[in-house]
Amino acid sequence: MNIQKRLKKIRLEQGLTQKELANKIGKSYQIYQTWENGSRNPKEENLRQLADALNVSFEYLTDTEILPIYQKLSDDNKQQTINYAEDKLKSQKEQENIIHFRNSLIPYKQATEQALSAGLGEGYTDNIETSTVYWDQQVSYDIGIPIKGDSMEPEFHYGQTALIKYQSSPDYDGQVCAVDNVSIGNAFIKCVTVEEDGLLLQSLNIEEDQNGERKFPDIKLYWDDNPRIIGKVVAAFTPIERDFFI
Repeated sequence: MNIQKRLKKIRLEQGLTQKELANKIGKSYQIYQTWENGSRNPKEENLRQLADALNVSFEYLTDTEILPIYQKLSDDNKQQTINYAEDKLKSQKEQENIIHFRNSLIPYKQATEQALSAGLGEGYTDNIETSTVYWDQQVSYDIGIPIKGDSMEPEFHYGQTALIKYQSSPDYDGQVCAVDNVSIGNAFIKCVTVEEDGLLLQSLNIEEDQNGERKFPDIKLYWDDNPRIIGKVVAAFTPIERDFFI
């Protein structure tokens, strides 16, 4: 706390106006006002007069009250005091960083009853209830949907939130999109190619099973099954637990 803030704090605690305190030390109200607003700094002589008038020590007023105490300590106790102060400062900085980080998190609306499968498909409806999840980056989106499965590894992971920008067709063949297989009620996050007879959904994960077959083969959704593209995936992230930092 600087001298200006200390002066104001002590003055208010003692119920004094600026003019009353100025009168106590024989100074004009205007001069005292410059000390408290920080436009001018009082000389040491003035500070000692203020300390006497406020019935506090000079060291307390100048925020150095710890120094006389420290100087009376033994060498061992001085070192312990330094170690303790350094630990407290480190803890304070960590807490300040946490508070700054927590306050900088961006809220995203995530569907609570929906999921995009990075596998065999999850249910999807237009009746979307949402909860809030947090990330430290800002992205333009329409809805967040959780991902289940690992067919889109290594780019998209189980438990992440996919941010969807609504649009009815991909911008290019192979774009990662959210797709709803309306007739069956399954939804996917896949690389999508629009073909003459339907949508081709492809996975990024090329793992094979013990028989040498792809664990995640291509999926074809024919137009007769009324598939629709929900939108393109503009980002995916693992939600940050904001309450963890409170």
